[in-house]
Amino acid sequence: MSLATNTAFTPAMQQYHRMKAEHPDALLFFRMGDFYELFFDDAVVASRTLEIALTSRAKDPDGAAIPMCGVPHHAVTGYVARLVKQGFRVALGEQMEDPRSAKGVVRREVVRVVTPGTQLEASALEAGETSYVLALAPGDSALGAAWLDPTTGDFFVSEWPGAGRWDRLRDEVGATRPREILVPRGAELPSWLTAPGEAEGAIPRAPLDEAAFDTRSGRRDLLGHFGVANLEPFGCESLPRAAGAAGAALRYVRETQKRDLAHVTSLRTRHHGDGLIIDGLTRRNLELVENLADGGRRGTLLDVLDETATAMGSRLLREWILRPLVHVEPIQDRLDAVEELAFRTVECGRLREAFRGVQDLDRIVGRVTLGTASPRDLCALARSLRALPAAAEAVDGCVAPLVRGQLKDLDPPLEVAADVEATLVDEPPALARDGGLVREGFDAELDELRQMSHGGRTTIAAIEERERARTGITSLKVRFNRVFGYYIEVSKSNLGLVPPDYVRKQTIAGGERFITPELKEYEEKVLRADERILEREAEIFDALRGRVAAAARSVQRTSRAAAILDVLATLAEVSARYNYVKPRIGAGDELHYVEGRHPVMERVLSDPFVANDLKMGDGSPRLLVLTGPNMGGKSTFLRQTALIVIMAQMGCFVPAREAKVGVADRIFTRVGATDHILRGQSTFMVEMQETAHILRHATARSLILLDEIGRGTATFDGLSIAWAVAEQIARDPVAGGKTLFATHYHELTDLAADLPGVGNLHVSAREWRDGVVFLRKIEPGGSDRSFGIQVARLAGLPAPVVARAQEILRNLERTEFDREGRPRLARSEQAPPAEAGRQLALFAGAEEAVLEDLRRLDLEHLTPLQALALLDELRKRLGP
Repeated sequence: MSLATNTAFTPAMQQYHRMKAEHPDALLFFRMGDFYELFFDDAVVASRTLEIALTSRAKDPDGAAIPMCGVPHHAVTGYVARLVKQGFRVALGEQMEDPRSAKGVVRREVVRVVTPGTQLEASALEAGETSYVLALAPGDSALGAAWLDPTTGDFFVSEWPGAGRWDRLRDEVGATRPREILVPRGAELPSWLTAPGEAEGAIPRAPLDEAAFDTRSGRRDLLGHFGVANLEPFGCESLPRAAGAAGAALRYVRETQKRDLAHVTSLRTRHHGDGLIIDGLTRRNLELVENLADGGRRGTLLDVLDETATAMGSRLLREWILRPLVHVEPIQDRLDAVEELAFRTVECGRLREAFRGVQDLDRIVGRVTLGTASPRDLCALARSLRALPAAAEAVDGCVAPLVRGQLKDLDPPLEVAADVEATLVDEPPALARDGGLVREGFDAELDELRQMSHGGRTTIAAIEERERARTGITSLKVRFNRVFGYYIEVSKSNLGLVPPDYVRKQTIAGGERFITPELKEYEEKVLRADERILEREAEIFDALRGRVAAAARSVQRTSRAAAILDVLATLAEVSARYNYVKPRIGAGDELHYVEGRHPVMERVLSDPFVANDLKMGDGSPRLLVLTGPNMGGKSTFLRQTALIVIMAQMGCFVPAREAKVGVADRIFTRVGATDHILRGQSTFMVEMQETAHILRHATARSLILLDEIGRGTATFDGLSIAWAVAEQIARDPVAGGKTLFATHYHELTDLAADLPGVGNLHVSAREWRDGVVFLRKIEPGGSDRSFGIQVARLAGLPAPVVARAQEILRNLERTEFDREGRPRLARSEQAPPAEAGRQLALFAGAEEAVLEDLRRLDLEHLTPLQALALLDELRKRLGP
């Protein structure tokens, strides 16, 4: 016998067990009156996670107390959000009928399952971030993937063949950051997707039966949902694994939300190579949308650029940053639009001002179609739609094709706004169940109910006047109290005039109280009025929500156009304010900018940013070896180059005086030191793995940024690896992309003499009073100084250590050796001459140092005054 049919349990607990059996992997919130109750293990887990009291109720059939905890129904959203954030799934079991009218146990059903990927409440979401559910359909030779955002209806698929399919998925997962991943139960997945220590592996996974990813049923579900004969309109007719994944995502969201997904109105296919590929390492190193310090937004490219007025625009800008374009024509369209809006400052300002009155249309429509929208959501939708005509009017005179194209779709369905405004009051309550949301005069039945609920003074006065006239009792009164309801009160002196149809209700000191059939009927109407008002308002609101849902496609089309214009206007505003320039975009090999700047660093530095030039490709070197001191600005130069390319290809002006960018297909970075201790991988191992990845996946159109390759091992080993890597990139016509190779191995500057297409740059610095001044200027040619000891002094290294390091450095630079051929590093002045040959010798004495300096003198260019000064210095060094 199952728990759900065990008659030893109460009918309500049998109902609970039936619902729990249908959702065994979710915490079941079981509605009982004004509370949601949890029982058994669910109660134990929830009480510990939510830090609420764990109690117990009646015993189970074995005599043990049943653990129980609960939360008030009006506060359930916050509790559910906290549980889902911890990775739990929550099933909401609602009462489906009024307990007062129910016969037997109240009927309950699970109306929604809330998972990490299906959170719909605005309080649980970041306005500027997407909330995707990702479904994976792996096959022997291909991998299908589908992303569905339940909050907005955004839906797209990809399919990758071959051995590199998991790498492509990893890049997309890092860029889209899904909230939940659906995988076939028992499927073999790569370690990065399952390891709990990995960023991607931290995303909750929901194992489903393999049948959920069946390609045929997936295709059938998609055809039925979109009402089409084939998937050609969406570009995935010949992608069966993608269709299988899309079908799984669609069914999962539909089954958890218990609703038709009317806001999922379209499907897109992303093909390999239709966007600039930025892998996870590069995305983190460049701090595009998350900083390295705490994973927040502060100090990122998104932080600098995002001044969008709408949530839809903010999400779209994030997408543009993480997935720039790779085709010249659409990039040029964006740049032309930004240019026109930047020059039309008045119109751009009016556009941005109009958008400030527009709320998150996509997510409001999502909540409407999924049945969770509040009255305030619909009023916000109406106000937003009313604001859009002003936005369209502001840029109606623009001629840029991309702007003109959006104006066609920026045609809001104002009839939806009118419907909402005619139905709801201007300031409705947050929840429909609170009542008072429908406008007076909209519904005759509701108006009558409200009149009764408000006391019906006119009706009562009429009844009272009529009864006085009929009975002749001028002191007769119609009154109300909570115990007896409505009644007629007659004084003792007038009891003889009471008509026979009066029914005695109560005797009081001064007379009697009566009730009549008419008054009883009116009382029943009044007592039911408040209850019926809530019911009628709910009916009206649900009908309104259904009418708005029917216009979902039109609202989404308008929202998309508004988002694009919002982003374009934002980029125009930022470009004008920060003195960015429109880059020239081409399909060639060039990467050239004049006075380029780091868009983030220049905003946060207190000192003026030092701009620099770069010229690569198109006849100039394609591999540039960059040398110079620590802290001199090499890494900043590498990162600003990548950011300029990303900004140009996303359609934004760039921080430079002039720029010409040949479109890149991928950007790779190997910057900074990391390790994976939990996987037993050292910093050097990780560095080599990342370098190997670059060498295997780069193409001639890629931009490669390498910083300090080989530094994690012995000097000669590191130099050998760095040389070989640079040489491989320079010699390979297929995989040798444009490369900036920052290094402290000054020997690599010799590559420029050996290989065509290799050049040298260095970061300038000057010594000053035993210190170093960083000029942060990139100049042609190589450098033979790193100024590491000076930087160590700046970092606070103790003075004796700094002095000793300088002593050792001088000896190494003179390449002095002891009798056994080893560098003279150790200090052993007390050692007897016999032992000196067996130990590392002392550093050269003062006499030898003076002799060495004399040997290096350029006598032909030494003036007499300089010679006298030098002789004086050498004499002092030799001592008295």
